[in-house]
Amino acid sequence: MDKNDIFKELLELKENAYVPYSGFRVSCIIYLKNNKKIVGVNVENSAYNPTICAERCALPQMISQGYKANDVEVFSLYTDSEILGSPCGTCRQTMIELLNSDQKIWIFNKKGFAGEYILESLLPLSFSKQNLD
Repeated sequence: MDKNDIFKELLELKENAYVPYSGFRVSCIIYLKNNKKIVGVNVENSAYNPTICAERCALPQMISQGYKANDVEVFSLYTDSEILGSPCGTCRQTMIELLNSDQKIWIFNKKGFAGEYILESLLPLSFSKQNLD
């Protein structure tokens, strides 16, 4: 996968974000091993709490389409930031629940590729189904 191509796709997708309050656009593309893509953008709400982050827009679609964590090649995320814009805490918890802990996460910002991370490193000591055993 070419990071420049992914960056272009994320930039195009971010235009679909609904951000009348913050103006801060976020886009997410989940690249599956079968070459399909699942996309998400942030969708704001004036009550703030019902706002949907791009990650939590894409991940439920992945599940509803029948895909599982092992089907994901790369999880990519763009934030309208000059610096690294990482997933919020709620998104990190959702990601750790629905993806493998060693999932590659590629984060992009306004300047392009900002870094590759392993999901588990974004949420150390996460709460998971193992905590419920």
